[in-house]
Amino acid sequence: MTSITSPLHYLKLLYFKLAGDTHCAACNFTGKQKAKKVLWDNLINEWELSTQWVDWFNLREGKYCVNCRCCARTHQLSTGILQEINLMVAEEFTNLDSAFKNYKVQALHIAEINSLGNIHPFLAQSPNLRYSEFLSADLAIRSENLESLSYNDDFFDLVLTSETLEHVPDIDKAFSEIHRVLKPGGKHIFTTPVVWDRPNTRIRAFMEDGKVIHVFPPSYHGSKTKNQSDYLVFYEFGQDLVARCEKAQFQVELLSDKENASLVTFITTKL
Repeated sequence: MTSITSPLHYLKLLYFKLAGDTHCAACNFTGKQKAKKVLWDNLINEWELSTQWVDWFNLREGKYCVNCRCCARTHQLSTGILQEINLMVAEEFTNLDSAFKNYKVQALHIAEINSLGNIHPFLAQSPNLRYSEFLSADLAIRSENLESLSYNDDFFDLVLTSETLEHVPDIDKAFSEIHRVLKPGGKHIFTTPVVWDRPNTRIRAFMEDGKVIHVFPPSYHGSKTKNQSDYLVFYEFGQDLVARCEKAQFQVELLSDKENASLVTFITTKL
C-alpha cells in the first residue's frame, strides 16, 4: 500500500490537480475526482431502483475527492455546513478545514450524531464538537440514541447527521429530540437516501413491544453481506420527508444537484 506521504502519492495528486477543476468544500483540494460503483444487486432489488436511480446513487456515493476521499454526498454536505456557519460567524470560509481552525467556528456548539465519515476529522478540530455513535463500545466516544438524546434543551447551534435517519425506528421521535436540543434558530443539516420520484415514504420495518416487525424483507446498508457492521433500514424516504420535517416544526431548505436527483442535502431550521 502506498504511503500517503510518499512521492508517488504527491505525483498522483498533482496529476488529478492538473486534470480537473472540481473544488472540494471539505479539504480545499481542486482537481479531477475519481468514481466507482458502490451499489450491489441485492440492495438495488430491495429498493426497486430504476437504472437511472442506480446511476445517480452510484455517483452520490462513489464519486470522490482523491485527497480527502469525501464523496459527492459529503462534499455537498460540507457545502451546506459551510453556508450555515459562514452566516453564523459572518465569515466566508471556502472549506471545512480552514473553517474549523477558526476560533469563532470553534465557539459554536455542534453535535455530530454518528460519524460524518471523511468530514469528521475536520469537525474534530473544534473543542465544542459533541461527537457520538449509537451503541458506542469505545469509552472515549459517547453513545447517543436519536430517539432519546442525553443533551440539554436549546443547547446546540448545529446538529449534523448523515445516512442515519433511515435506520432510526421512530423518525418522528428523532426529529422531536433534535428540535429539543437545538437553540431557537439552530440548524439540523443532514443527508439521508430519498427516492424523489416517489411521493410517499415506504416503511420497511418498525418496532413493536421491543421487537422488529418486518413489512418488507430486511434491507441493510454498510456492505454486501449482512453482518454486525450493517444497519437495518426502517424507512425508504420519499418526497413526503419534507412535510415530515415541517410537521416537526422545522423550516426546510434543500441543496439539490441539477444533474443528480439523488444528491440532496437538507438544511432545516428550528422554528
